[in-house]
Amino acid sequence: MTASRSAENGSSKLHFNPTKTPRKGKLIARVIGSNRVEVQNSLLEGLSVKAIAAIEKALGIDQKTFLQISGMSKATFSRRKEAGRLTPDESSKVYRFAQLYDLAKAMMLDDDVKARNWLQTPEPLFGGETPLEHARTEFGAKEVEDLIGRIRHGVFS
Repeated sequence: MTASRSAENGSSKLHFNPTKTPRKGKLIARVIGSNRVEVQNSLLEGLSVKAIAAIEKALGIDQKTFLQISGMSKATFSRRKEAGRLTPDESSKVYRFAQLYDLAKAMMLDDDVKARNWLQTPEPLFGGETPLEHARTEFGAKEVEDLIGRIRHGVFS
């Protein structure tokens, strides 16, 4: 939520624009969209299959690895390449990995290499899975987001 304060009769009032997204990393904006409405519409329409290549490049992984962590089979990927679009559900998974990349990159002070390395390093809190592997489900992705938030705020619990 993007918020701003304004003085109105001596009091401060909070205003927000629901179409603006909070500051997001460049990957989500480049691959999916730059505001909430655009992101939602893009996900509902289905992202271009080209979004997968952009995510793979940003994460520093190959197609086989992406297919494993996204749960997409080679046959499904081939069909999507022919159609040119992903389903809304598949698009949401691509969004999930773009979001985690952007969060990791921000945590690493915009260092791409450190963000990639962190996402691909086994984490004891995730039973030895890497953050990318753990993010195969929405629950796992939320746990990765939570860990990034705790690291960024110095909460070591």
